Amino acid sequence: MEPLVTVNILSFNRKDDLHVTLTKVYEQDYKNIEVIVVDNNSTDGTVEMVKSEFPNVQLIELKKNIGIAGWNEGFKAARGEYVLVLDDDSYPLNGTINSGVVSLLQDKGIGIVAFKIFNIRLNINETIYLTKQAKSFIGCGALISSQLLSTIGYYSESYFLYYNELDFSARCYDAQFKILYLEESVVIHNQSLKSRGTNVGDPFTSEHHYYYHFISYSTFLINRFSGQYALKYLAKYAMNRFFICIVYGYYKSFFAGLYFCIKNYSALRRKGKRLRTETQNLYQNGNIEFIDRRYFPSFK
Repeated sequence: MEPLVTVNILSFNRKDDLHVTLTKVYEQDYKNIEVIVVDNNSTDGTVEMVKSEFPNVQLIELKKNIGIAGWNEGFKAARGEYVLVLDDDSYPLNGTINSGVVSLLQDKGIGIVAFKIFNIRLNINETIYLTKQAKSFIGCGALISSQLLSTIGYYSESYFLYYNELDFSARCYDAQFKILYLEESVVIHNQSLKSRGTNVGDPFTSEHHYYYHFISYSTFLINRFSGQYALKYLAKYAMNRFFICIVYGYYKSFFAGLYFCIKNYSALRRKGKRLRTETQNLYQNGNIEFIDRRYFPSFK
């Protein structure tokens, strides 16, 4: 008997994209699944669509948009031995769930299986930077062991958008679990044109993306690392963001990000739990560059 896999999908105002995702999930070849959709208070008819067209889905309706913490409601309700996390605009190809389950069954030390995320709108592999023993994953397509969830808990509520995966991954290693990247197992990211904060252009370089990356990565540094290290790399990261701000004109978001760090530094230090020294060393981001090549792809 195949282990039960819970498919945990977070949705927000992407009714049509979610319809595609749910259709693809029910068409794939791994059949012992339960499907949970956590809706972040959508206003575009998403809830009504799920109720009328996918009655077998367990729908959790939130009263407000709480960002990535919405996935935690799905984790709480999950009955599966493993949990597949998806965005409302991503879905696995046939064979992907099975390969992840097989890997987890073969090695109980694996807590997360990261899948290859192929973005069909931009025609790019979003996980090209991952190695076999990855240090993070992309949250629109990964399989998580329920044993890991029971050991370290769920996503940190300190993050509204972005870098929740990095934080969760560091805690995974801190609890002495591993992350396995399966490059041959694919999740399609049918990236919605209704990407958060922008309807046009490249969502990866939008001001919305810029701001939330700024505050979320800063939160990771402040929450999880020793004070000296956190301050050192906060300064370097702020310089990185400043160069982008100058060229792209993101002045408002840059100073809002700085204000967030200054205002919340003490509270985040108190709230966060520092990683073991060994884990901090693993995640020391000495590779934070002054020039972010996502924004400056031709820079050499």
